[in-house]
Amino acid sequence: MTNNGEPKTLLTFIGHASVKITAKDGTVLYIDPSYPEYDYKNNPADIILVTHEHDDHLPNPKLKLKDGGLKFTNREALRKGLYGTAEFGSFKIEAVPAANSNHGIDCCVGYIVTVDGISLYHAGDTSKLASMAELKDRNLDYAMFPIDGIYNMDAVEAAECAEIIGAKVNIPMHEFDKEGEPRKSDKFNPEGRLVLEYGETIVLGE
Repeated sequence: MTNNGEPKTLLTFIGHASVKITAKDGTVLYIDPSYPEYDYKNNPADIILVTHEHDDHLPNPKLKLKDGGLKFTNREALRKGLYGTAEFGSFKIEAVPAANSNHGIDCCVGYIVTVDGISLYHAGDTSKLASMAELKDRNLDYAMFPIDGIYNMDAVEAAECAEIIGAKVNIPMHEFDKEGEPRKSDKFNPEGRLVLEYGETIVLGE
């Protein structure tokens, strides 16, 4: 996507917890690209990030990693209690804690992704953690939170996390909504709330 010929930084909310970020230089990063309703075959990755090894977060087998690309999973991101970083092209990646009663602190991470001067926090599968307060000083631009209330925190607790972290824009994900029932995102009401539909693409930084 361009505006007057100038490239833009794009985020596509593929669905569930699956996200695609395209940098201005065309580098393509995916986070937890598991959600099946996407043409992964024709949209290969330069970078694949995985927050943990549950089936609804592991990469779709149709997604191809380009030659020389980077796959950075929770196994590489968290070693002996230390959270790692990685850089690839225009992207900088930092692993951060993620955990709750269904996701052990030693096998699950979130990520802060920085590209084109824009920062985005993908919380992975988690509930509220004391360590989230440390992200306040990062002045994050975007943050994405699970809100299902089954395997993770619910929408109300996720909104509390959003207020603690203080990103400019806060996006719910991982809803597990049921047909005929109110959307869980209706109860996610922090400052800067932005609800994206599955498959929707937005320009970051605008």
